[in-house]
Amino acid sequence: MHSVINTLLSEQFLPFWVLLLVVLTERYLPWPDKYHPLRFLNVLATGMQAKVLSPERSSTRQQKISGSLACIILLLPFCLIIMVFKYLSEYPVFFEALMLLIALRFQDIPKQTRRVSAALAKNKKMLARHALSQIVIRETEKMSPLGMVKANIESLLLRYSYQYCSVIFWYLLTGGLGALIYRMVYELCLCWNHKLTRFRHFGQPIRHLVNILQWLPSKFASVSIMLAVNINLGSIALFQRISYQCNHLFVLNLCGASLGIELGGPAYYDQQKVRSKKCGGNRQIILADSDRTLAAVESATWVWLTFYFVGCVLTFVVSR
Repeated sequence: MHSVINTLLSEQFLPFWVLLLVVLTERYLPWPDKYHPLRFLNVLATGMQAKVLSPERSSTRQQKISGSLACIILLLPFCLIIMVFKYLSEYPVFFEALMLLIALRFQDIPKQTRRVSAALAKNKKMLARHALSQIVIRETEKMSPLGMVKANIESLLLRYSYQYCSVIFWYLLTGGLGALIYRMVYELCLCWNHKLTRFRHFGQPIRHLVNILQWLPSKFASVSIMLAVNINLGSIALFQRISYQCNHLFVLNLCGASLGIELGGPAYYDQQKVRSKKCGGNRQIILADSDRTLAAVESATWVWLTFYFVGCVLTFVVSR
């Protein structure tokens, strides 16, 4: 028994325990939004684009250059300060955990997903539209109940992939610093979303960078949901061409196929219709699918945590 405890407390298992502790802390002890450090970054990003972005007077090339410089100016000081603090820290494990906790901010999304579902279950469409508008940038005013359920599920799946699994992927690969830098880049991408007309060119540079950073993590996130829900249905989507057109379609096609529901389709941004390919399963979405998707996300989290623990065990065995 004593040897087992010593093994589990060895250096090979330390990153796993840090990750598990942060995952549980983020889930059960939520950080208030208005006091969260990422909120400060969002305020700075909004102020920055208000100062430098002028679509009416700037060419496409100038907007792209402005977007690139704005990203560098905002991120570079934060990165340098964090690196200095990490270097001077007497307890690097605690600092790693803190950076991961800041980066791993996700529980607001499932909470808002449940609010949308609860409002739709009571036929409170206005309340559902308002709750949904907090987690999507598409227009919700004219959405049908079916459209709101679909947008709700898509937002949960995409945010889980980009906002949760990708953060953990970069933590495992580069530590807390890498996870936090990725999350800051992702937050800027959300603030300057290229789907909105005014950010179409200004937000392109940061969008390209985020696409690269999310390419591999989005694959792991989608496969974990497939393993947690339905391997047979999900594996079919792995061999479909549509899955490899972009990260967005890979997540929706694989997860939708695993859940057996149709995702994708047109959406309105800034009063303009943006067409997106339909993907996933064949069945139309119903309200109960929101709860199924929430359960799938929960199960997927334990799937990759289990795989990571097994990986730590194998590493320990090989090192011996």
